[in-house]
Amino acid sequence: MSLTTKAIKNQLKLKLNVHADMLVYLIVLQIIGMVLFSFSGSGQMGKGSENFSLKFTIYSPDGIFMLSVLWIFYVAVTLTRKGTRREILPYMRTPKIDSITDIIILIYMNAFLTFTIMLSNYLLYAILIVFTKKEFVEGITIFNEPKVFFINTVAVFIVSMVIASIGYLIGTLIQISRLLILVFIAFFIGYNSSKLSLFIVNYFYQQNPNFLPFAIFNIVIITFCLFVANVIRSRMEVKGA
Repeated sequence: MSLTTKAIKNQLKLKLNVHADMLVYLIVLQIIGMVLFSFSGSGQMGKGSENFSLKFTIYSPDGIFMLSVLWIFYVAVTLTRKGTRREILPYMRTPKIDSITDIIILIYMNAFLTFTIMLSNYLLYAILIVFTKKEFVEGITIFNEPKVFFINTVAVFIVSMVIASIGYLIGTLIQISRLLILVFIAFFIGYNSSKLSLFIVNYFYQQNPNFLPFAIFNIVIITFCLFVANVIRSRMEVKGA
């Protein structure tokens, strides 16, 4: 085992120990999301006449997903803090090793997030079946549509990784100046009200049925954010920031 490989392994162990409690917070957030959003359903529709009334309630983990991506955003930002970097000083530290271990940590955290989100649907259904008298129409599961389920799982991982990479970039830039927070807020507001935002959402997330353009677009965003963040961090290390 080379010195670099050993340093990466030591950093990974340390960073996993530092962020282990965050996994517990994720589970708590997902439980809150299930109670506040999922139990009431994400949508309803119905039809009736004089003789009968039929109402459908759609259950999905949308609320759980929203709280989970806020969690991964926060985790990504904390990885860039100077305090976090000081905790790994006893080990060999270089910008390259820092970058590799940070990316591995983000992938690990995202994989755990994706796994729990995809399983939350089954837990939700089980609770509703046991404690309510509602009848269920089976949706997409790993048993009846394994291919679609796999694609959905990969999509959840990719989207949450996009949020993580954006958080990592923002956290890195904040280390330069906290005033950049105001710049990000202004950019976010301007972007959401622009036609570009509408085009991206409609083409890559809503109207386009093909998974490949969606995946490529988001992977480009992930690569760009992580690359820029790591270039900035390397220069900050050289300057002793």
